[in-house]
Amino acid sequence: MKKLILYERGFGAAAAICVALLAAALIIRFAYCEYCELFAMMGIVAAVALFFTTHKKLITAKAIADSAVICIHPAVIRGEAEEEITYVSCFGILLGAKIIQFNQNGVWLKNVEIGQDYISFGYGETGEELHNIRLLYSKPDEQTLKTIIENFRKETGVVPVIAG
Repeated sequence: MKKLILYERGFGAAAAICVALLAAALIIRFAYCEYCELFAMMGIVAAVALFFTTHKKLITAKAIADSAVICIHPAVIRGEAEEEITYVSCFGILLGAKIIQFNQNGVWLKNVEIGQDYISFGYGETGEELHNIRLLYSKPDEQTLKTIIENFRKETGVVPVIAG
């Protein structure tokens, strides 16, 4: 989610810079200022479009994080890990800056499988190929497991399967 916040701020700053360049080109008339105005306007349109697209993703990411059923901390193999936590909710997964949505826009959660060292999600559109994502996740204690199963059953209608 940190990356999405940085992207949003960057696109907002780019739009502001393009607005300043356009204002400067309109105030200080110089040779070829028409081209500068044109490029500044194109930059404004592109930056604003990217800002709003990123803002929409950030709203979805915050909703997933706020309603998370499972929070998975990254494993560190070498060096320092980014403090990007993977959030799993009943309507999506937030993997750093990547958002995998399901139960929205025709993409449905089909199955959930919890193993000893993983949790797997099958999702996709009706009649389309099933996508699968498997996350490293150590099997929780019985009470936490019951809560996770009940949340998925209640919110999505999908009952997670416990693999041996």
